[in-house]
Amino acid sequence: MVQIKQEGRVTSFLRVSCMASFRLWSLATFLFMVHVHVLASSRSQQQQPEKICLNEQPLHSKTFLSEAFTLGPGDVQNKVYHMEFPTGHIAVRSFFAEVVDELGVPVPLYELYLHHWIVVNIYVNQSEKESFLREGYGERNSPTFIMAGNDGVCPHKELSQIFGLGSETRRTNTSIPSPYGIVVGDPNKIPDEYEELWLLNVHAIDTREVLDRQGCTECRCNLYNVTAEDNGKPLKGYVGGLRCCEDGTHCRLGEGLIKAARRKLFLQYTVKWVEFNECVIPVKVYIFDVTETGNRCQVSMLSSLCFLENGHSCTCFCTFNLQTLMLMILEVPK
Repeated sequence: MVQIKQEGRVTSFLRVSCMASFRLWSLATFLFMVHVHVLASSRSQQQQPEKICLNEQPLHSKTFLSEAFTLGPGDVQNKVYHMEFPTGHIAVRSFFAEVVDELGVPVPLYELYLHHWIVVNIYVNQSEKESFLREGYGERNSPTFIMAGNDGVCPHKELSQIFGLGSETRRTNTSIPSPYGIVVGDPNKIPDEYEELWLLNVHAIDTREVLDRQGCTECRCNLYNVTAEDNGKPLKGYVGGLRCCEDGTHCRLGEGLIKAARRKLFLQYTVKWVEFNECVIPVKVYIFDVTETGNRCQVSMLSSLCFLENGHSCTCFCTFNLQTLMLMILEVPK
């Protein structure tokens, strides 16, 4: 057994330009430079012949389409869907996704801003499965289902997705080399009387013919038809973010433009996997949130603005502390 112990107390200095009216720090995967201690027994330090697994499984690949969603210029959709996914005890080697139209043609980013898509696995009570699929996603860890998700580090199963990207999705390589894989469908982890299902969340903004394309993608509240919280209270001190571009909202269009037609779209995704066996070395998924406060991950936040006494904007620094102790054990088959 090789144990890789990572201990990190990291202070990240994020340089924030205050020339814009705000900056929204949203979900991202941060890679921190941490000191790595490799603990190995004297036996593991001795040269040993490399053992080759002779039972490597063939790589499977399948492409799926999500449930359709329809958008017109300025429209926003942010829904959760049940999705198709390979079944059984498998090790995922790749997950690639992009938005396409009814003809399967990829939709350019300047027409449809893909804020994010995320994929998470859950365990659903078999007796409640049909009602769950009919009524949709509710509270986390309800009696109907249990959030499976990744291995950390956020509490309360926040940021629990196994896969997920945003506007960078077409240029991001998600491949995992053999013999590694993200293992799902493990019957030893699925509770009795439950089965594993997969959920997909797609947050997309149609930016055709909008007044301010960048402002729409940044979810600036002054461009959206949102003036109050969900509880009816007016938005105060909140100039932009997820609360202003939720499902069903609309970003302001430019004047005098010919309105483009509404169109039906899909998230097309391709999964590559192998059947799990002794040749697979499991990979764990960790997502870091720089806005984590110790008892929750905020997912997104507004940075403070700073100004000179004469009213001109300046450059300021925001400091975040990440205090997380991680112990990751990589167990190599004998």
